[in-house]
Order: sequence, then C-alpha cells, then structure tokens
Amino acid sequence: MMITMIVWCLIAVSVWYVPSRLKKLLGLRKAWPWHALFIGVVVGYALLLLKGVYTWDSASIAVIFNALGLLLVFFIYLFFFLAVTHPLSFLIKRIAGRSLGICGISVSALFVILGFINAQSFVVVHYDLPVKGLERPVRLVHVPDIHLGTQRGESWLKKILNAVNEQKPDMVLYNGDLVDSNLALKPELFSLFKAVDAEQYFTLGNHEYYMDTDKALQLIADAGIRILRSEMIETHGIQLIGMEYMNADRETYDAHAVNALTIQEELPRIARDAEKPSVLVHHSPVGMRYAAEGNIDVMLSGHTHGGQFFPGTALVKYRFPMYSGRYQIGGTTVLVSQGAGTFGPWMRLGTRNEVQVINLLPAASSQ
Repeated sequence: MMITMIVWCLIAVSVWYVPSRLKKLLGLRKAWPWHALFIGVVVGYALLLLKGVYTWDSASIAVIFNALGLLLVFFIYLFFFLAVTHPLSFLIKRIAGRSLGICGISVSALFVILGFINAQSFVVVHYDLPVKGLERPVRLVHVPDIHLGTQRGESWLKKILNAVNEQKPDMVLYNGDLVDSNLALKPELFSLFKAVDAEQYFTLGNHEYYMDTDKALQLIADAGIRILRSEMIETHGIQLIGMEYMNADRETYDAHAVNALTIQEELPRIARDAEKPSVLVHHSPVGMRYAAEGNIDVMLSGHTHGGQFFPGTALVKYRFPMYSGRYQIGGTTVLVSQGAGTFGPWMRLGTRNEVQVINLLPAASSQ
C-alpha cells in the first residue's frame, strides 16, 4: 500500500511540476495545455485501469489504454529528467534552458520507444534443479503472465507456443494471468493450445478474476488444458500442486486480493506424500515459508514481471523480496518468472519477457 501511495503522489507532483518547468525552459506562453494533457492522461488511464474498462471486448479501448499507458510513462520519465537536471540550470550557466527541455523530451521519448521495442520479444531461460526422490529427469516449461488481451493476441501466442514445443517438455505450466481482457476470449485463439505436444496445466492468476472468469476457464478447459484449483495430481513421478490465486496468510496485505483463501490454510489441506517429490505452482511469489514448512521441493511463481520497467524495477523488491530468478528457502527452491507478457504500459526496460525451461533432475545426477 505504501509503495502504491508513493507512486501516485509522485505522479500528482509531476502533473504540476513538468508543465511548469517546461514552460520556463522552452519559453512557452502558457503551461495550461501541458497541464490539461498530463491530467487527461493520468485521469484517463486511472479510470480505464481502476474501473476495469480495459477488460472490455473492445479493440478501440485497447488502443486507448495502450496509448495512455505509454504517454504516462513518458511523462514520468520526463519528470525524473527535469527534476534531476534542475540544479544544473543554477550550477552551469552555459546550459540553455531550451536545450535542456528539448533534451528531456527526447530522452524520455527514446526510453519509451526502446522499452516498447524490448517488449516485443522474449528469451528462453533454463534452470537445472536437483530434486530428492525423483527417479528420472522431468522437463517443465513455466509460462506465467502471457496476458492475452489488450496487448497480446494470436501472433504472440504462436511465438510462445512454438518456443514451448521446441523444448519438447513433459508438461507446460501456465501459471496465472493467461488472459487479462474479454477481448481475448475467442475460441479460435485458444484452439492454438491444441498444437502443444505435452501435458498442459493452468492455475488462476488475479487477472482472470477481473473479467469474464467463467468464460475464460471454459475456453481454457476446451483447449485441453487441465485447470488446477488448490489440488494435487501425480504425474511423471512428481506431485504437482496447483493453487489458484490467494494471499500468503491473513496478516499479509495483498493489493490484488480476489478471495479469502490463504496458502497458510489451503496448502496443509492438500493430501500428499511427504516422501515423494513435489512442485507447487502459485501465481504470486508469496507464502514461500509455508511451502518450505510443508516440505515442498520446488515452488514456481510469476506475477511480479520483475518490475517490468523503471521505476518498477527499483520498487518491486520492497513489495516482493523474491521477485525474479532463483531463491532458496530451506529445502525449497523458488523460481520467480518475469512473465511471458506485459500488462499496463506496453514496455519493458531492465527486464525481459521470458519462457522458463526447468529441468528437474534426480538429486544424485546433479553431483
């Protein structure tokens, strides 16, 4: 909550500061057009986001949502540039105000463009994890946060699924936020999953709750993907535990809470054999200590996007201590994916879309 408040306070300050500063630097007659533009972007984007309008089945809404998101980040970057360079106008008299203003606009636009370009590709990352009690190697592909909807559609999904098939996995785990908008709820789009030559499983993320949840789950099931909602199945010699989105416990704050469930309470209710290898799949990297206390071997999560772009990349660690990559809690290995897609402003800066390939190995063969 504190981080969210800080971000919105910075945006509020920038609404006043950026137009006023540009007026002085560029010698503009009036600052109010910039004030009006900035306020329109902030208010418009906030309404689309907070009121859930972005989830509507509308291509026009998607275009507006993406355009406002990129403009908002442009203004935020411009705010940082102008604030950091503000003292230069006093310390270095030779710097012309107009040049500084033009430079700020150019640099901010460049960062947004580079971030947008970076968001149009993904990387495949590999992890080898030794697992006690595993009798033979098992290859998993972990793909959370595809975010089909306002930004991702058929072409993106085809690229992701082609990369998945190239890895020849034993199973594929779509760990939440597969869709984020009713715009993506088309049978022809979900039929693409039928081309995957492996077992496929899905757990719910928070975004599936913000839209037509029943229709989304029906399309996922019709595509041949098994939905795991706080249950365990045995496959390929492991106990695969899939949990729908929930908070860690009743004391921890969660800005995206969608139900009253908690990992602390739900995980012990799932019957399993403590002597057999176990993999816990939960969209958000919370409740890791409960996974460790339950002797889970591997926990897979996404949700954080690694912060997606600055300043999120600098703030995410305060919200999620385990936000990207590999971690260890006792005997439990935690892998947090940056996600295979984006949400909000359509860009990545300092992060990458990724598909995780996880080779589970018998513990003896890792030595």
